[in-house]
Amino acid sequence: MKKTSLALVIASLASSSAFAQSNVTIYGIVDTSIHYLSNANAQGNSNVRVDNGAIANSRIGFKGTEDLGGGLKAMFQLENGFSSDNGAMLQGGALFGRQSWVGLQGGFGKIRVGKQNTPLFDLLADHFDPLTVGNYASNSWLPAAATLIRTPNMVRYDNDFGPVSAAVSWAFGEQAGSVRTGSQFSSSLRYTAGAFAIGGGYQQTVSATNSSYKDTVWNLSASYDFGPAKVFGGWFNIKDRTGTTGAYMAADSDTTGWTTASTVTATAGNQRKDNGFFLGSSYKATNALTLTGAFYYDKSKNVSYTTLGNVGDGKRYAVVGWADYALSKRTQLYTTIDYNKARDAAVYELTNSASGKNSQTTLGVGIRHIF
Repeated sequence: MKKTSLALVIASLASSSAFAQSNVTIYGIVDTSIHYLSNANAQGNSNVRVDNGAIANSRIGFKGTEDLGGGLKAMFQLENGFSSDNGAMLQGGALFGRQSWVGLQGGFGKIRVGKQNTPLFDLLADHFDPLTVGNYASNSWLPAAATLIRTPNMVRYDNDFGPVSAAVSWAFGEQAGSVRTGSQFSSSLRYTAGAFAIGGGYQQTVSATNSSYKDTVWNLSASYDFGPAKVFGGWFNIKDRTGTTGAYMAADSDTTGWTTASTVTATAGNQRKDNGFFLGSSYKATNALTLTGAFYYDKSKNVSYTTLGNVGDGKRYAVVGWADYALSKRTQLYTTIDYNKARDAAVYELTNSASGKNSQTTLGVGIRHIF
C-alpha cells in the first residue's frame, strides 16, 4: 500500500511539473467604428453605419506553448474572427476561421500544421504594408488579393538566420488522384540591416477544379525607419487563371471578413494580369499620436467576369489617411479617411459597382481595445 501511494505521489508531482511548464493565453481585439460611405448602393446613395474596425478585424483567440525539454516546445493557436458591430462570426461562420494550427519549435525553427496565414501575407501585415493590410475593403484590396491572407490544410516552416528571416508553406489540395489540384505554395524572405529592411516572396495557388489553372504572385517590398517616421513601399506582379484575384479585388471586407464574396464572379480560365504597387509612411507625432498615410495602385489587364464577359483593362487606386491616438497601451481612438477610384474594367471591382460610379469616399471614427 505504501509503495502504491508513493508511486501515485510521484506521478502527481511529475504531472504538476509538466503542467507548470505549459502556458495558455487568451487574447483578442475588439475594434468598432462608425463608418460613412459614399455611393454605397445601386442608386449611388451614401450610408452611415456601425462597422467592424477600420484597421483590425475583431478577434478572440487562444495560444500556448509547452516546454518539452532540450530546447523543444510544442505550440498551438486557435483564433476566431467576429464582427464587433453585431457579434456575427466572420470567415464564413467557421469557429476558428482565422487560425487553427499546432506545431513544434526548436533550434531548427518552427513548423506548424493547420489553417494559417500565408507567409506572403505575414510579410506584408507585420513588416511592409503601412496599414498592416487594413480591414476596410477600400484600403486593403491590393495586398489582400495578392497574398490571399490565409489557407487551410497548410504545413508551414519559419526560421531566422541572423538578419534573414524565411518562411515557406505548402497547403494540400486534398484532391484524390492529384497532389497538385487545389494546392498552394507560398514563401517569403526578409533581410534587416539596422533601420533598413527589404523583403519579398513568391506564391502559387492552383485551382481546386482544374490543375492547369494557377494564380502566381511575385512581391518585392522595403522599409526604412528614420526614428519618428518610417517609410514603406512595395510592388506586386500577379498572373491569375483561377478567378481568385478578381474575387478578392471585388470583395467587401466590411461585411464578410475577406471571404471573397462579391457581386461579380471572376471567370476561371481567363489569364488576368495585374501590376500594382503601394507607398506609405507613418509618423509618431507624439508619444500617443501616430499619423499614417498610404497609396495603393493597380493596373489590370484582360479582366473577365462570368456575368459580364471580358471587360478589358482597368486601373484603380486608393489614397488613405489614418490617425491613431493611444489612451493606453491597450486602447486607442482613431479616425481614417480614404478615397478610392477606378477606371474602365476596375470599376466593377468597387464595392459600389452596381451604382455605375467610379469612385468612393469613406470616413470612419472608432475605438480599439486589445486584450
